[in-house]
Amino acid sequence: MFDDLRYRWELRKYLKQYRATSRAFEDMADDDLENTTDEPRYKWTMGRELQWQDFAISVFRSKYLVEQAYQYHVPVPQDEDSWEQGARTDEKYLTPAAAQKLRADIRAEQKADWDYWATRITLALALLGSILGVFNFFRK
Repeated sequence: MFDDLRYRWELRKYLKQYRATSRAFEDMADDDLENTTDEPRYKWTMGRELQWQDFAISVFRSKYLVEQAYQYHVPVPQDEDSWEQGARTDEKYLTPAAAQKLRADIRAEQKADWDYWATRITLALALLGSILGVFNFFRK
């Protein structure tokens, strides 16, 4: 439970920073491509930063999903179509389709686990209520 909250909080920080950078990128004036001086290209640099942030978010989400898959004994896709290689890095991340399928498999396992414990807890509470009812009946 706390791992999920920690993940969502960290993802929220990533996405907040991404939205701010995206807004700044949209508000920037276009670079002067005809200028041959050594003037920096700010919009191009900001676009590269957005690509890097998008990559970092994808890697973060993929690592979390793989961790959850190992926890619930769900097979992680190993085929090349399920993973994308990051530009200028050796890290890989799940494609959106593979992440969606893995997330669905994890949720199915979580539901099965929850159903297992929910029936056990219901049974235990029913037994406890029955015992207390019998004791209350014989007390009078």
